Amino acid sequence: MTIAERGETADAVVLDPSKKYGIILILYFAAFATMLGIGTIAPALPLYAQLMGASGFWIGIIFSSFSLSRTIFLPIFGKLSDQHGRRMLLLIGLSGYAIFSALYVMADSVFTLSLIRFLHGIAASMVFPVAVAYVGDIATVGEEGQLMGGFNSAAFLGMSFGPLLSGVLMDYIGISSAFLALALISVITAWVCLVSLPDYRTRPRQPTPLLEVFRHPALRIPIFFYLVYSVAYVTFLIYLPIITRTMGQFSGIEIGALLFIGTVTMAGVQKISGRIADTSNKYLLLATGISVIAVSCILIAFAGSFFEYVGAVVILGCGFGISLTTVSALVTIAGRETGQGSAAGVVNMAQGVGFIIVPAIFGIVMDYSGVRTVFIITAVVALAAAPFLLSAGRNPLPPLPQNIPVPTGK
Repeated sequence: MTIAERGETADAVVLDPSKKYGIILILYFAAFATMLGIGTIAPALPLYAQLMGASGFWIGIIFSSFSLSRTIFLPIFGKLSDQHGRRMLLLIGLSGYAIFSALYVMADSVFTLSLIRFLHGIAASMVFPVAVAYVGDIATVGEEGQLMGGFNSAAFLGMSFGPLLSGVLMDYIGISSAFLALALISVITAWVCLVSLPDYRTRPRQPTPLLEVFRHPALRIPIFFYLVYSVAYVTFLIYLPIITRTMGQFSGIEIGALLFIGTVTMAGVQKISGRIADTSNKYLLLATGISVIAVSCILIAFAGSFFEYVGAVVILGCGFGISLTTVSALVTIAGRETGQGSAAGVVNMAQGVGFIIVPAIFGIVMDYSGVRTVFIITAVVALAAAPFLLSAGRNPLPPLPQNIPVPTGK
């Protein structure tokens, strides 16, 4: 029997606060630790690929292979988590993270590195989006931005310290140590989830076919936003280390520090903007955030000194922070209709499509026009998206029904 048939509303279900926030803290830790590991290899991977002789195009292929497998499997695992629970998928995904992270150091060619990256993407599709769905299960009406802001803040806080750790490891131990650090972090996170995380999920009012999830009106703007966001994030993650290494001649620690500053800004802004997103026009906030990202990319393209890069990445972090909390709240609200796992899987699939296409295209751009052109193109794309988001803000969709599915768990 569905919730609609029983006539239950959001007020009919109240989780014990200590249990609820205990689960949230574990998920925040999982987000922090997972992204700490990913952040550790973020500056190392493009440089590691260059040591193997990879061109800009092949660097793009290596990053695209991760996104390709992740995009293929995201909606599948999202749907499975709605039907069978989140915990097991998280544990399997984290175990895969550990295994494939250790395999990076065994790669002996660009092709092998691309293959390992593809397998790593399969594991990734079981981790972060499923954890997002888990938080969406718990969020009640009016706190979507607050809880998702906290989750994203924990994730980006981990991402903040990762590049800093990576810089130290690369400079004092060697570039391969960054990948072994990710393997160790993944093992620790899997153990914490195994012993502490209950299997908690909600039942959607009725099963929603994936095609209908893709076409759901409330997910159109999030899907569009994540396509644009993927362009900006690829530029930040892949090409900031390259532009600062080739044009600024910065050390690994300095590159890690820049990525740390940018991502810690994202984390702080997301924590602050959660409550704002719950009470403001979310589409206007998205337009504001994407415009700030555009400005920062122009500043990075023409920065000359370390402190000019610092100012630019702080602005970039503010743009990402405003945008990501807001779009996460929109996805959580839509997930009450479609299932949180399905909604998270679909929007992350849109992001994944961008992560597949953009690195290869920008790799060619870098080879023929230079890395600075990558940042200029990113700014143009972001600015072009802002008017569309502003238009959606002037004509927002009617609110979705706010019934909350009955929680089940053990």
